[in-house]
Amino acid sequence: MIRITDTPKPKDRFGSIPIRVGKPTSSSLYGPHPPARRPRKSSLWTWLKRIVVLLLWLTLLLGIGSPLLVPYLATALLPQYLAGALNRPVTIARAEFNPLTRTLTLHQLIVGPKLSRPDDPVDPLLSAATISINLAPERLLNGEAACTLAAERFFLHLVRQKDGGYNLGQVLDDLLPALPAIPLRFSCDAFALSNSRLVFGDEQSGKTYLAEELTLTGSPGQASAISLQAKINGVSLTLPDIARPDQAANPLPATPEPTKKEGGTDAPSPPDNPALQAAEAIALVQELSQAAKEYRPSPLAP
Repeated sequence: MIRITDTPKPKDRFGSIPIRVGKPTSSSLYGPHPPARRPRKSSLWTWLKRIVVLLLWLTLLLGIGSPLLVPYLATALLPQYLAGALNRPVTIARAEFNPLTRTLTLHQLIVGPKLSRPDDPVDPLLSAATISINLAPERLLNGEAACTLAAERFFLHLVRQKDGGYNLGQVLDDLLPALPAIPLRFSCDAFALSNSRLVFGDEQSGKTYLAEELTLTGSPGQASAISLQAKINGVSLTLPDIARPDQAANPLPATPEPTKKEGGTDAPSPPDNPALQAAEAIALVQELSQAAKEYRPSPLAP
């Protein structure tokens, strides 16, 4: 009799190999590997990049905004500040700023008489059609605020009082203490005045001098770089060096001796003597030059 039984199953010679469907894993024969880490950038390099980007943004902002912001400050806030410090009306019609040449130009600057003296004969104290201030920002790294000044049609009414002081000196005495304390030294590399006028009233002698067609150039750091051309009370003068009065190009003419009248009395020289007028004009230039050197304020200390 034939018995039918279950056929034996074939043996698995390779063992059970799990088969997974999907993305391959990161495992291998030697075990799983950790994920690769990206190298961390240096924090110093990151800060340097931020600083460079910030400087670029500031440069762009100043280049675009300074031609509008600086003239507004010069015409709106600066006159108010000066008027409060000097007790005089100060006006500036308009201003311009060129960021490429770093030049600030003020138009129609006028400083009037003292507000406490309505009858002040000095009106205005000074004025200018244009004043150009060329800044040197590279000198700020050395702790110095340097600039060059140029003025066109500048006018100054200067008065020497009976005690020997000058009204302009009093103005500077009122202005300098009102300036904010800044850790910078101020210096003027060069200045130039063209087509300008000066009225000088001397209360000690009772005389008044008028300088017209005035052209003055100089460099305060160089003793022999000041030149002057002017017509003082009708006398034309050209002094290439007024920084050292003892070496002026045009020496002082000798004052004419009094002439003898027929009666034997001394008669003064005529007031319209050209030599006497020239002597007074040169003496005036030398006195003002010496007074400017003596009053020259010290640089602003930090």
